[in-house]
Amino acid sequence: MKQWTKKQKIMLVAVFAIIVAAVGIVAGVVNYRVTQEGVKHFQVVVTSERDGYSETTECKAEEEYLGNFMRTFEGCEWQDSDYGIYITGFDGMEEDIDNQYWWCVMVNGESATIGADEIPLKDGEIYSFVLMQGW
Repeated sequence: MKQWTKKQKIMLVAVFAIIVAAVGIVAGVVNYRVTQEGVKHFQVVVTSERDGYSETTECKAEEEYLGNFMRTFEGCEWQDSDYGIYITGFDGMEEDIDNQYWWCVMVNGESATIGADEIPLKDGEIYSFVLMQGW
């Protein structure tokens, strides 16, 4: 069995430290949620195929996060949970847990991977709430 020299051990530790630092930086960049100060102009789209409904609203707000804005959005029905705002309906179009209907939050057509309280509002974004069926 070959013995590692002191120089090789130092080099191995240095390479490992660089890899760990790089992974940390990448994880930080991926999870960093930049917020914009001031007024943001964006759209909120509410769609329910079940109810034959689709409405796009042009919005502007100073709030930094979508959850805070949705608490004031006319027609939005919500409740606070241990995980932040939980959207239960819009203008009487309620979720239906027994039949597996729930509101999906999307940002620019992509399903959100975080809750509305963590989604930063940005100029030009499209925030959609789509009534989905099935888990």
